[in-house]
Formats: sequence, structure tokens, C-alpha cells
Amino acid sequence: MKQVFVEADRELQEISQLTGGRAYFPQNAKEFDRAHAKIAQLIRHEYNLAFAPTSHDGLVHSIDVKANHSSYQVDHRRAYLAPN
Repeated sequence: MKQVFVEADRELQEISQLTGGRAYFPQNAKEFDRAHAKIAQLIRHEYNLAFAPTSHDGLVHSIDVKANHSSYQVDHRRAYLAPN
């Protein structure tokens, strides 16, 4: 049964990386409080950017996002599916 949870955690981690999110796995109340505080901080300082894809080919295209300031951490999707 433990292997099922290990695999589920790995898949959740992979999904969060692909979509620009984060996954937290607190083991106790103190870790939960730290994760909650971090999430609250991220939400307060969140920016959303959007773009209109130029390709309408129904294919997956990669995305590379960079910040010119070294103290910024950029979380973003790694790819998108273009419309047909």
C-alpha cells in the first residue's frame, strides 16, 4: 500500500511541474503551517500573464519563461496544446 502513495506523490509532483504549480507534502502540523504560509505569500505576489498562440495546428508547443531579475522564481507551464 505504501508504494501506491509513493507513486501518487510522484505523479502529483510531475503534474505540478508540468502545469507550473507546486506540491506540498506536510508530515505534521508545523510543516502544514509552513506550507500554508508559503502558499499565502505566493498568492499575494502572483502575476498572471497570457498570450494568444500564433499556431492553430492542434500540436503541443513548448513554453520558456524567463525573468530578468535573479530573485524572482518563475513557475509556469512547460507546454501548451494549440487550438485547431
